[in-house]
Amino acid sequence: MILKIELENQKFLDIDFDDIVYLTGCNQKNLWKVFRSLYYYFNRTPSLSSNVYGDNNIEISLDDNKVSVKNTDVYFIHDRESIYNQMQYKKGTLLYDNLNSLSDDIEINHIIDELNDDNLKLEIEIQNYLKNYSNNLKVNFGDLNYLDMLKNFLLLNYEEDSLTYPLEFMDTESLLDEFLNFLEFKLKNNGNPTWIVMYNIGNIVSSVDEADFINALKLLMDNYDLKVIFIGNNLVNIPITVTEIGNIVVSAQDFHQLLPVDELFRSVKMRYPNELDIETLEFTECVKRIVSFVGNDEKVHISGKDLVLLKVVNEILNYETSYSLDDHLLTSAETKFLEN
Repeated sequence: MILKIELENQKFLDIDFDDIVYLTGCNQKNLWKVFRSLYYYFNRTPSLSSNVYGDNNIEISLDDNKVSVKNTDVYFIHDRESIYNQMQYKKGTLLYDNLNSLSDDIEINHIIDELNDDNLKLEIEIQNYLKNYSNNLKVNFGDLNYLDMLKNFLLLNYEEDSLTYPLEFMDTESLLDEFLNFLEFKLKNNGNPTWIVMYNIGNIVSSVDEADFINALKLLMDNYDLKVIFIGNNLVNIPITVTEIGNIVVSAQDFHQLLPVDELFRSVKMRYPNELDIETLEFTECVKRIVSFVGNDEKVHISGKDLVLLKVVNEILNYETSYSLDDHLLTSAETKFLEN
């Protein structure tokens, strides 16, 4: 499928997009435009966007079909607050959908009926008391229902080491884990296509947790209608497989979606200064390390092997490579230090 995202008025980014895509590169301004378009499209803010995107506002389509805002569930993860908000009981959050699903539960409704019976007893008791002071007032407690209980009385905390803390105190990694639990429930119980859009989440969680989160999303993608858009500073710690090389989109002066791994590997080997004697798995790891530098006109500081690969890829995409060979020479003291 082709995902078409309007970045500015009638300026579009076309991405070959099935389930997951990774956007990275030196042009952070363009990466922001991608996230901005997605965020304001799905959050329906034409008053903010009409002067940037034209009279039609933001246009986003899949295979020339407009992506439905109403029938697509989209979750944006770009800071801690965006994860924490999904643990709040308010319309549109994962927790809201999860707890509301119990509204028709037989046992829940039985408990609510018992509470209403107790309310009636309380009503009678207070009425008897008021008779001592009033000849006209009538006490009445309205019947409770499950959704009213959630709306008016629900308080959320979390437990750690047998102590109870406010939910606000939960660390971001644990919040992300809870997010996954509720997301899986939503996917099981809802037929809507679901998108996860991430923007620089490596800034709010560790590299290990970032990789674990993406791997967990991939497992969900195998079983549900889930699509993932990753936008980040680099891909060094991202668990990208060999078959996903073609899912990488580089943001440089322009956007460039990489070729599938076999085609890219063949193209690089043809231009490499000597024989490129590595397996596709090692090649994939090299690509992950260098893609964020593609098209960068500032001097890059990476290993010699990666620098050669970067120069080859830059030549394929018609970019210059700025570097200093002095960066790759070690002093005798540095060499001795490494050897000890």
